[in-house]
Amino acid sequence: MHTNSKIIISLAALSCFATGALATDWLYVAGTEPAFVKKAGKKVKNTNTTPHIWGFIQVGYQHDFGDVFEKGGINKNPLSMLPPDLNSQSSFEANRARIAARGMLDKDNTVDYFFMTEFGEDGITRPAGHRVGNYLTDASITYRGIPHLNIRMGQFKYPGSEEGMRAVFASEYRNFTTATSQLLLERFLPNNAAEVSPGVYQAAPTESVGAFRDRGVELFDTERIQKNMTLSVAAMAGSGTGLSSSNASGTLTYYGYLAGEYLFGKGKGYFTQSLKAFAWYQDGKRQLNNKDYDRERYGAGLSYFRNGLRLEGEYIKAKGMIYNGAKDTDADPYGTNWEYQIAADSDNEANGYYLNAQYYVIAKTLELLARYDYLDRLSNSESGEREFTTTTVGLSYHFKGPNRLDVNYAFRNAKAPGNAKAQTVLDSTGNRLSVQATLKF
Repeated sequence: MHTNSKIIISLAALSCFATGALATDWLYVAGTEPAFVKKAGKKVKNTNTTPHIWGFIQVGYQHDFGDVFEKGGINKNPLSMLPPDLNSQSSFEANRARIAARGMLDKDNTVDYFFMTEFGEDGITRPAGHRVGNYLTDASITYRGIPHLNIRMGQFKYPGSEEGMRAVFASEYRNFTTATSQLLLERFLPNNAAEVSPGVYQAAPTESVGAFRDRGVELFDTERIQKNMTLSVAAMAGSGTGLSSSNASGTLTYYGYLAGEYLFGKGKGYFTQSLKAFAWYQDGKRQLNNKDYDRERYGAGLSYFRNGLRLEGEYIKAKGMIYNGAKDTDADPYGTNWEYQIAADSDNEANGYYLNAQYYVIAKTLELLARYDYLDRLSNSESGEREFTTTTVGLSYHFKGPNRLDVNYAFRNAKAPGNAKAQTVLDSTGNRLSVQATLKF
């Protein structure tokens, strides 16, 4: 992709803010309060300034059927262990427990706010088993006083991948796709991380995973360009620090997003019946050992939902700053001390995609799931390249709205095409069973 063409999305986002009624999309769902609400069966203007307190809990059980590959007390294959701690193959879990407050400060809906905290055990609170004590995921204010332009400031989800922007409690899959998890769920290393080989750094995490969030300023809007068609655009400048305030490089990360959606006229939020095409781009720098490294990501995809059938697909490309897995550094056979490793050079590349199909065999109640995802990590390196394929099948029983029980079974495979020694370790990777209950209140 030519350098000029890579910033088309960002330029379009900055120049295309427009007029019109709003489609239901993740930009508006997360960043604004509705202009109209239903009251006594009628659609009326929203003037309620009382804060809305809500939250959700996700609890469940996971079992990994892989083998533990241990050598000299070092666990060589984190893929056989359950996140976030990576010290067990079978676990009951309370992986997410979030409480949020949102609302608007005035009856004209000029200033909206959104705050959320995390009390579960996941990559936000215990990355690779290291407790970091960060419980704040979102803290943002949106100014809507300028016609056809919304300005959001603070810490929140950046515009990007559909899987990352989606409300996490809405997804019927317990785990993210491999490409999204490794390429977009950013892991942060301290500036003094050890350079274990040229351009490859390793250290224990001292900050939460990025959780598809950043701190900064976002401009966004959605335009109804025809009766049933909308155009959504967004541009953001962020600190590039995820959920942290520190930024050794002192540079900004830029995000651009563009989506066109055809509305079939029913549903809202995750259940909006529509056909959507989207594309996104992000670019920034991260510093390790006082050297700035490029981190570039972009992708595009389609989503469709109508009459109980959901179809999705997305392609993701990454350049520079490729997450290279977790590494055990504790030689005690009864203990683990995991660190993250990142291949930082700008010539590093990775790409992946996912294809998803879901269908309600009983309307609004019983849903069947099937998803295939693929990741080619460090495709530029013969010895470092890894290929991951995962096919996840399952079912979801919906009680009411997002409240449901999900059962997933993932068939997992990992390859090292140019590294026979690494392949011996990867052969220990096994399938994974996940059962998760979601309660939104």
